[in-house]
Amino acid sequence: LVSCYGHAVYAECLYKNDWFCEPVGELLESWEGYRQERIRDLPDSPVDLTCFSELGLREEILMGIEWSMALSTVATFFAFIVLAIMLRNFRQLHLVLLNIGAVGGTTLLIMYPVACYVMDVCVGAPPLFIGVGLAMSIDYSLFLLTRFNEERLDGRSITQSLEIALATQGHTIVVSGATLALCFTSMLVLPTSTITSMAAGAATAVLQSVLVSLSLTPALLLTMPRFFTADRMLGLTLDGTPFGTYRRASSGTVAQFGATIDRPTIIENPQPKKESIWAHLGRCSQRGAPVMFLFLALVMVPFAMALTRFSYVEDLTPLMQTTHPATKAFISISNIYGQDLTTPVQLLIMAPSQKAMASREWSLATCHMLQDLATKVTDRMHEEGHDYTMTTADFNGLMIFRGGCLADGLKFGVIDVMPAVHMYGMYDMVADLLSNRNQTATQVYVHCQVDLFSEVGEAWMRAVRASLPRPEVIRQPLGGHQDADSANYVPYGRWDDVEIGALHLYGMPLEQMDGAQYTLRRMPYVGLAIAAIVCIILGGSFGTALIPVRAVICIAWMLVVTFGASVMVYQLGYLEGLGIQALSPSSGQALFWISPSVAVAVLVGLGLDYDIFLMDSVMEHWQSGKDGKSAVVTSLDQAGTIISAAGVIMFLAFGALLASTTPVLNQIGFMLCVGVLLDCFVTTKVTIPCLMALVPDDANFWPLKQSATRELAIGREPSFGLEGIGQPPGFRRSLSWKWNGQGTPLG
Repeated sequence: LVSCYGHAVYAECLYKNDWFCEPVGELLESWEGYRQERIRDLPDSPVDLTCFSELGLREEILMGIEWSMALSTVATFFAFIVLAIMLRNFRQLHLVLLNIGAVGGTTLLIMYPVACYVMDVCVGAPPLFIGVGLAMSIDYSLFLLTRFNEERLDGRSITQSLEIALATQGHTIVVSGATLALCFTSMLVLPTSTITSMAAGAATAVLQSVLVSLSLTPALLLTMPRFFTADRMLGLTLDGTPFGTYRRASSGTVAQFGATIDRPTIIENPQPKKESIWAHLGRCSQRGAPVMFLFLALVMVPFAMALTRFSYVEDLTPLMQTTHPATKAFISISNIYGQDLTTPVQLLIMAPSQKAMASREWSLATCHMLQDLATKVTDRMHEEGHDYTMTTADFNGLMIFRGGCLADGLKFGVIDVMPAVHMYGMYDMVADLLSNRNQTATQVYVHCQVDLFSEVGEAWMRAVRASLPRPEVIRQPLGGHQDADSANYVPYGRWDDVEIGALHLYGMPLEQMDGAQYTLRRMPYVGLAIAAIVCIILGGSFGTALIPVRAVICIAWMLVVTFGASVMVYQLGYLEGLGIQALSPSSGQALFWISPSVAVAVLVGLGLDYDIFLMDSVMEHWQSGKDGKSAVVTSLDQAGTIISAAGVIMFLAFGALLASTTPVLNQIGFMLCVGVLLDCFVTTKVTIPCLMALVPDDANFWPLKQSATRELAIGREPSFGLEGIGQPPGFRRSLSWKWNGQGTPLG
């Protein structure tokens, strides 16, 4: 593509979609409209028209992402209904919606200048950080508001309830947010701009979720206390508003529905609460802890075995909508013409000067270099055990055609047709297509005889890269690995004592291969970094040694089962018999390489979110005097339903990705849904009680001593004095007053 002023605008129209690319888009739309009209008017025509372009392909991928975001928006409606039922107040949904809007808006404001001046941000980054912001905002709001409402039901004033909610669930939010943000930040070491831009956006969204949850929500609760605490009929009344109803208080005074900021509410004759099913499940897991541990280990075995068969694809088709005409056109053209037309590999040759490129000597030397390159690639492929022979006919450019050097003529039999080609301007026409306007660089199409994304195709690309003629001063770096740019680029080359110029091997298959290999090669280091982050933050937060180790074990179990199930579904086709497209293998019978890379950080973050929420409650009850097993059961009784509701909400939000027609979004959605359900209904309800029951209390909470924490809890320093309510570590000095256990401050 060239602008009216002669400037190349291909990159701008293909990747940035600037305003001056609109005529190109309109032209593509008119062609597609003509195709549809012809099919409608001539249904029996033997001519089948197919429109394909990289611009149309990009638009199709964007449409798939936008459609998935729309589905997630619809699914969020049902998630909010579950959230409102858990909060028992539809009015408090306003707080959640405002949090989500504030997080999304501030994250966009931060990421926009980052995209303009710091790094390229891929099209998948906004959906990811908006989804992460949505998930974290809902989770943090649920944790904070449920504790606030529980304290209100116990008769405390809004100020008292908010103080306790911030001192307890605020700790959960801060620790969870810091851990998740650092997990995403650790992915910045990956050498793929797609992953790093997603990670940067997600980390920003998490930090904004923490800040907004701990500032905006308390401010709104204190600003409009009556409105947000009026919960008659789940808040679906006018109580707490200027148009609300009034009731006669027991003392004979008139009081509005809702609550004041500082006056506690007296709850007379509270009803005893029945123990929940989650407490029963946790107690059963503790009683049969050895058997349950063995059962969980055996459950993991088939998923671990499936994970050993993990393979990935680098093709573009997982990014395309399966039902879109552009996808069918892409596949049809690839099958008919090969990948040379849809995803070509090209060699860019930048001559020393325009004069050199126009000379016969340069053309001959470049042609001889390419002919020798074919021989070296063949030898290298045979050395690696691949039965592949590259011929000189696999190169096509200004200097070589059908294996022969054009400087020596273009012969068909004994007839040289090169003069006629020059005379009728056909050579100049091809030169305009293959060269830049200054006639200082040209591109050569390099043909591969097999699928570029297959094992042999990748070996061929590595062989071509390694066989490029390099100056003697350039040496392979220590360790044997070169980055993609240095491997694909040769600063200058000489052949037949003629300076050819710089060589650059490029193409989408090379980019996909390098991105996948370098990313997955560094993922073990990212995993170790995430494990270290979890241990350091959780160990410092809770003050114990085994809690972070146990958290890492639980997360590892969840990840093995989740990714093993993904391999079973999308690679081995275990659910293909259901006939559901979203649960069937895509092209290549393997996972797209970017799916596990994106899902792992989100799964770790959500798993830690629920883990920290439960363990905060466990520590609170343990510090108040309960033994470890009783503390776990009591915490499950109080927090089990909240965690389950959070899991259902996240399942509804992520489950919308399974309704998408884009395979990579189906894969990511499946991983997130399975991981969330495992975290909420297995890890927190079964695995944590089981693992903690296998270890004595002194070891579970080492080096903390219960006697010391109980002394803190009864007032040796400023603390909560509420019966049955301890303090989360790190917040023991967060309040400067004590409580008398009756809901009023001592001073």
